[in-house]
Amino acid sequence: MEIRGRLEGIQHYTIHGGPYGRLFYTLPDDPETVLQAQLPAEAFDADLAVGDEIVLTMLLRTVMEIRKVRD
Repeated sequence: MEIRGRLEGIQHYTIHGGPYGRLFYTLPDDPETVLQAQLPAEAFDADLAVGDEIVLTMLLRTVMEIRKVRD
């Protein structure tokens, strides 16, 4: 399932030398609630910036990847 949202923040970190990100986002139906997903670097676009419109790919309510909306 794909859901659109807005990126509110990103925190980069490493685990055992591998790059990961903690991504904070909101959804259009509840813009006051900030949610988060922790993903490996290959599961999100490297050029994401705060305020970007994003597409979240979810499986069983778990975020699998986050990509920037490309026009």
